[in-house]
Amino acid sequence: MVEAAFQRLEAQAGYETRPVQREMARFICERLESQSSGMVEAPTGVGKSLAALLPAIAYWLQEKKRIVVSTYTNVLAEQYWHKDLPLALSLFPNAPSVALAMGRSRYACIDAIRSAKFKRATPDLTRYLQEWSGLPHEGTETALSQFLRQKGVPAPLVRSVWEAVAVPPACRAKVCPYYHSCFYYEARRRAASAGIVVTSHAFVLTDAMVRAATNDEVSLLDDYDFLIVDEAHDLLDATASALEFSLDEGLVDTLIAHAAALSNQIDEALTSEKPPSGFIMSVQKQVEAFALRCREALRGVKMPPLPREGVAVRVAPAELAHQPALASAFRADLHAPVAQVVDALCAEISRLWRELEQTYRDFKAELTERQREAVEAIFVQFRYGFVQTHQNLSRLKEPTEGLSWVEPTERGWKACYEPLILADWLRERLWQRQPALLMSATLTVDRRFDFFVQQLGLETPHQLQLPPVFDYSRQCALYLPPLGAIPDPPQHAHAQGASAYYQRLAEEITALLRLTQGRALVLFASRHEMHEVYRRISPLPNVRIMIQGESSNADLSRQFREDVHSVLFGVRSFWTGFDAPGETLMNLILTRIPFEVPTTPLQRARQAWFEAQGANAFTAWSLPMAKQQMRQGFGRLIRRANDTGIVAILDPRMRTKPYGREILNNLPAGIPIIDSIDALKHWLNQQAKAP
Repeated sequence: MVEAAFQRLEAQAGYETRPVQREMARFICERLESQSSGMVEAPTGVGKSLAALLPAIAYWLQEKKRIVVSTYTNVLAEQYWHKDLPLALSLFPNAPSVALAMGRSRYACIDAIRSAKFKRATPDLTRYLQEWSGLPHEGTETALSQFLRQKGVPAPLVRSVWEAVAVPPACRAKVCPYYHSCFYYEARRRAASAGIVVTSHAFVLTDAMVRAATNDEVSLLDDYDFLIVDEAHDLLDATASALEFSLDEGLVDTLIAHAAALSNQIDEALTSEKPPSGFIMSVQKQVEAFALRCREALRGVKMPPLPREGVAVRVAPAELAHQPALASAFRADLHAPVAQVVDALCAEISRLWRELEQTYRDFKAELTERQREAVEAIFVQFRYGFVQTHQNLSRLKEPTEGLSWVEPTERGWKACYEPLILADWLRERLWQRQPALLMSATLTVDRRFDFFVQQLGLETPHQLQLPPVFDYSRQCALYLPPLGAIPDPPQHAHAQGASAYYQRLAEEITALLRLTQGRALVLFASRHEMHEVYRRISPLPNVRIMIQGESSNADLSRQFREDVHSVLFGVRSFWTGFDAPGETLMNLILTRIPFEVPTTPLQRARQAWFEAQGANAFTAWSLPMAKQQMRQGFGRLIRRANDTGIVAILDPRMRTKPYGREILNNLPAGIPIIDSIDALKHWLNQQAKAP
């Protein structure tokens, strides 16, 4: 069945046969048929999306077992949905039901659109939104942005409109008049029964967390039989983001909004049914009192002045606090005020829930059967949110294999929690539930899977490393500035010599941008450095420079691809998954090796953990992660067989440090290395003359 699909694919005009794509598909077929996990490194150009989707579709058609395909971002998930999946489905005579599933905030709220109660809601804009809400589509931010741009709405306004109409965290769910036509809940319903579900890492992880918090009573994806994880190298970041937790005024505001939404839903659900006198009023009073006590619990605790980067207050294992890397940034005495707030908020959550349940019991006999069903459904809907917050607060107070720290904010202070080691959690919540296939263009370090096997916790003998598809020695050149051209990067933003470094970096980048008349992606290791260089760049005629943050990443990507001579400055999210084939990208600039500098409490604690294992944190963590990210960044340039261009790495340590050679050894072999702008210009001229 998969072989027949490939024959149909390769018969299409313009499609090039790729033996490595078929090899990867065979490997995935074996994993599906044997229900065993595996790992694949598929370099750019293999066509890994189709190599995974064709076996997945065939497997469902034969076995009727559900498969979830997950990728790093919602943008990449939508690319699967709109581009890769339709092509894959077209290659089979029959097709499974499919669904796109993303987080609540990625969908528009029909109630918000119909009410149009937001700033700058002009008559034209209101009319556009009403029209859009009635059209057939998934109701996502991407769909709305494309529609409004076609209507001529400027990008900044499109972004503000989305912020106003996205589904709120405390939506009314079943009591909303648009529940049965809601974009988000319709996507949830489709995902629960679809044969193949396309989603993001964040959604898969949230599903795992919901299952854990509810003892498998609630699920976002329902049970599935196999998990395919694309961009698997980013699963570490996604898992850390999913499990991190912060306690500050924002959390208290969210807790109060959650409780208020529960009260409002009960009010709306019962008002038309004439509920017994006092029931709704009692609920409202309990919620109001809860809100007041929660705010008092936080505001009643003061923190002494905190350093900008924060300090650790609790760590597990506890002995890490005595490791040199963390000891100087550890303040055990500040755990008491954090614990005081945590205990108070946990007590308030428990108290509110007891009061609500008691009030319901007191009035239950006076409620109709429909009213009881409505109240019980609302309680079930909101219980998870309170339980999850209670669990997160408990982890913040007494972390398990993680770190709690406090840091200053504009509004005072906040306490944070994040796990240090993710392998055990992933093993328990994902890999032990069903087999999985992890794939990425950069899933090895030093040509071995060992690092990601250890960090992700998926131990499997089934590993496949495919060779490069493109001729990098012909298609690209690597520029390393000569020694002395650029100083070493400063250790932090306020280090002596930082300003001179940013100026010299800006001058070198300006020269490179002139060389290719724009057509460049400039990747930075930090936002601060990106902005410092951006404001020092000399104006270039007919070259537009865009910077991450001035619009959504999806909108910036689109504008960059459409404007051939544009330049895009980006940070972490543009190092991976970004695709701009053709002449719009001929100049890729990596400003520095993206090492993790252990300055924050979390980074120090991670370093302490490796020290406690008898390992060197730099060689065991920082360097492997930098090698992998440099490979990812490098992969942005050559996306097609006819792409050509230059990669400039402006970090002098590539020449002066032994690890510079190690990083180069992780890039494709045979690439010519050039050390002057003139030689680079000559190489580009030769490429332009090549047939």
